[in-house]
Amino acid sequence: MSGTELVRVRRHFLVLAGLRWFPVGLVIPVLVLLLRARDLDLTTIAVLMSAYSITTALCELPTGGLADVIGRRPVLVAASLLFAGQSALLGLGQSLPVLALGAVVGGVGRALDSGPLHAWYVDAVHAVDPDTDLKPGLARAEAVEAGALAIGALAGGAVVTVVPLDPSGAAVISLSVPLLASTGLCLVHTIALLCWVHEPARRRRPSLRSVLTDVPWTIRTGVALVARPGALRRVVVLTVCLGVTLGSVELIAPVSFAHLLGGEDAAAGPFSVLVTLAFFGTAAGSSLAPGIARLVHSSARGIMAARLCAGVAVVGLAAPSIAVAAGAYVVLYLFLGVSGPLSADITHRSVGAEHRATILSVQSLTLQLSGVTAALTLGPLAQHVSFLTAYVIVGAVLVLGASACIRMPAPAPHGDRPLVTSW
Repeated sequence: MSGTELVRVRRHFLVLAGLRWFPVGLVIPVLVLLLRARDLDLTTIAVLMSAYSITTALCELPTGGLADVIGRRPVLVAASLLFAGQSALLGLGQSLPVLALGAVVGGVGRALDSGPLHAWYVDAVHAVDPDTDLKPGLARAEAVEAGALAIGALAGGAVVTVVPLDPSGAAVISLSVPLLASTGLCLVHTIALLCWVHEPARRRRPSLRSVLTDVPWTIRTGVALVARPGALRRVVVLTVCLGVTLGSVELIAPVSFAHLLGGEDAAAGPFSVLVTLAFFGTAAGSSLAPGIARLVHSSARGIMAARLCAGVAVVGLAAPSIAVAAGAYVVLYLFLGVSGPLSADITHRSVGAEHRATILSVQSLTLQLSGVTAALTLGPLAQHVSFLTAYVIVGAVLVLGASACIRMPAPAPHGDRPLVTSW
């Protein structure tokens, strides 16, 4: 692959990352508010979110192994089509069974999507130069993803504000329009994947029998790599803490801000602006991550500093002042943005191409399981005790989890042989 081809691959990777997450940004600020408008209480919404996460968890390892065995492209295309179906079902559904089906479809799509695009990109970069520093490219991608989420969130809130539809009682209401727009954009993403994601020809075309044999072997090997003492296991601990944070904040924050802003409909526009600022904060944090790693002389130290600051910021979400709570929300996502590319750098340098998608699926599985656990426990806690109690627990998890970065083992060169040391 020539240098020009590498530039083209990087450009396509960034565009595909943006197309993947812009539709999600459209949905994030309005989904919980939409479900509330469908007369669901916070506990029922937590159950729906758990159905999504449990489905993702059940499918994570098989789909990760599938991407390593049959290739990244077909898995990515299937995921994008399922995301389109998810958005349509959640946007139009009025009954709990339809909404639950949308959550399950989205969970399968998320499992298929967790890793193949990044795995394809890293494989392509390593085909040119195995010694290439991955941090700048991964940081740029995370910044693009966060920027796409931010712009999408702003657009989603704007659509709700300007579309002259009923706020409740019909299949298509103002809060459901962003999800319908997301459906169309997911189809555009599917076309882009078909045009741009190409892989080297495989030595043999996988048969059904070989897939059924190779996928379980790939899963077992990937899980064994993560279970060994070393950098990958430390990253899994960090992923658990991230899952608890995101699972809690994504469920509780829209409701806590709605209390401060005067109700769900009144909160849709301002909260979408806040989500936009938060994701721009993530983009800024991702862009700063390589420089912070150089400043503190390692990715692990950069992650630890960012997670400690995030643990303090999350408690500020319970402040009775909208200004303080909003500022804490943006700061939280900024520091989570710093830790993202640094964790990814450690992961990719710790594993080879043949298990890369599987390892990313293991991490995504961990993220989903910790997220659903947090949603099922901290959601009711916030509803029946207080928002402050839930946020303090999340902050404590982040601070305690940062200890995984202390004396973190160095990844193996080129990710060929993960370093095995005592934890």
